[in-house]
Amino acid sequence: MKCLCFRLLSVFFCTLIFSFAAFAADPVVLVTSPVSGSSVTGPVNYVASAVSTTCADGILAIRIYSAPHVEAFTGAGGQLNTYINLQPGTYNTVVQAWDNCGNVGKAYVTINVTGETQPAGFAYTVNFDEDSGNAPFIRGFTIVPGNGALAQTGQGPVTANEDPVAVASDPGGFRLYVADYISGDVFAYFIDRRNGYLSPVPGAPFAANRSVAAVAVHPSGTLIFAALSEYAAGDGVAVFQLQPDGALQLAPGSPYPTLNGPQAFAQNPDGTYLYVADGNGSAGTGYIEAFAVDAASASLTPLPGSPFPVPVQSCGSSYPNSLFDLAGNYLYAADGFEGVVDGYAVASSAGTLTAVPGSPWEDTHCEGGGGIDYPQAWMSPRSLAVDGSGKFLYALNNWEDDIAIYSIAADGTLTFLSYTPQNSACYGAVRTDSTGNYLYAGSCYSGRLAGYNGVVGFSINHTTGALTPLPTSPYNFPQAGYGAEVQDMAVTP
Repeated sequence: MKCLCFRLLSVFFCTLIFSFAAFAADPVVLVTSPVSGSSVTGPVNYVASAVSTTCADGILAIRIYSAPHVEAFTGAGGQLNTYINLQPGTYNTVVQAWDNCGNVGKAYVTINVTGETQPAGFAYTVNFDEDSGNAPFIRGFTIVPGNGALAQTGQGPVTANEDPVAVASDPGGFRLYVADYISGDVFAYFIDRRNGYLSPVPGAPFAANRSVAAVAVHPSGTLIFAALSEYAAGDGVAVFQLQPDGALQLAPGSPYPTLNGPQAFAQNPDGTYLYVADGNGSAGTGYIEAFAVDAASASLTPLPGSPFPVPVQSCGSSYPNSLFDLAGNYLYAADGFEGVVDGYAVASSAGTLTAVPGSPWEDTHCEGGGGIDYPQAWMSPRSLAVDGSGKFLYALNNWEDDIAIYSIAADGTLTFLSYTPQNSACYGAVRTDSTGNYLYAGSCYSGRLAGYNGVVGFSINHTTGALTPLPTSPYNFPQAGYGAEVQDMAVTP
């Protein structure tokens, strides 16, 4: 900046100009991990902070560039703690911060990545919002061993078909299956166990010849179940058999009829029983259908007493939309319309269902209401998970965008304990990792950057059931606008 100052008054104004330029200072970025010039093993933990001494509105975001114009991660606010996956090599990374006044600050960090630690598993989300105009995609994450943090795989978003609504993996985490409602098929992918990258199975997608609302994999990995759900005659369960090359083939006798609107699956640990949640359209009463599974013939046989009605409470209609089998002893159903969780004891020798005393556990208000008796109001549970100890159940609530926490007694009864703060988790699903120590769910709008979506992660206290946000959460990823919400999530070993 130049100033021509010929008189004392001119010098005074030049001083003002220089002072104003100094006042509008760029943010100061401090990176405490990794240390510039160091050798590290991936995934690389970046810990950084930024402050603005001149912008009253503070820092908008911090971003990591792994190479020029290559965005590795972007977090909201002035603190960043995240992991990024980098292949072995030398990287001249840049950590850049923006304040809310338009100023930019940078820190330069050169690192040598010597190798990659084997992940403790992988997490995959399917993302789509037909109203947003965004293309549907799958986002993959690796799980950092020992602390449950997530790091986006280096593959980036993987294109899905038309309307991916559900996802499941095989028990070993070698294959991923995505249910598509519009195209009416199951898309199969191979999972590279080194890095979580996905590659389509030859011949995918595999036609189910009807809208698919849910997908599940038999514990053997050889059968894949698809819920055919158009709320009309012809709905049912399609059974695919795994072929030697990874392809899927409809089994003889498939599909097996159900009531209208099958929405979700659950299985006992050895896969002898399959449970199907039926929304049953406008009939007003939902059901759980129970089948005996013959893995050798890929056939399903209805169990005595099936279908089992889901009780109608004060709202006048039941609609089970998620199931969870607890060690083959108890089955829980999330009823999003009534705002309740239903519990059933499972007869070990027959697979049949009997309501657990005290079931359902409700907030007594329709579609999420609220009340003084049950302050976890606005429940509308959409997805269920249980911790690794089997002592606590978690229900993702769609209305208040939180997670309700219940203790599980020895007889299967639930007792409400607490719930996470409003807008702490939402959308799609709630899932634990293979150890049952960490819980993941979709993130909410609160504090989210425009153009980004993400996943939140919690550590589980196995004594109290409490959920504590991981210091590395949330795990943001780019999207166009606020579309492409997390529809479902699968977590592999």
